[in-house]
Amino acid sequence: MAKDFVKRSENYSEWYNELVVRADLAENSAVRGCMVIKPYGYAIWEKMQRALDDMFKATGHQNAYFPLFIPKSFPAARPSMWRVLLKSVPL
Repeated sequence: MAKDFVKRSENYSEWYNELVVRADLAENSAVRGCMVIKPYGYAIWEKMQRALDDMFKATGHQNAYFPLFIPKSFPAARPSMWRVLLKSVPL
């Protein structure tokens, strides 16, 4: 018998993570705090992204992408590249 869900009102974070895993949308990764998004979960993400993109562009905003992880050695090993990256980001 499957264990009952934690109530959303009691622990939203645990409820959400349990929902994602039980729906087989993603699974935990070996990297702490990260999940591997499975094909069906990724398809949902793509639809959400498309809808959000349309809303952003309708208001004149532009998209930008930033890597999730930046190695600590990156700025020190490539300072000129890091400066160019920072200059290209409007603050």
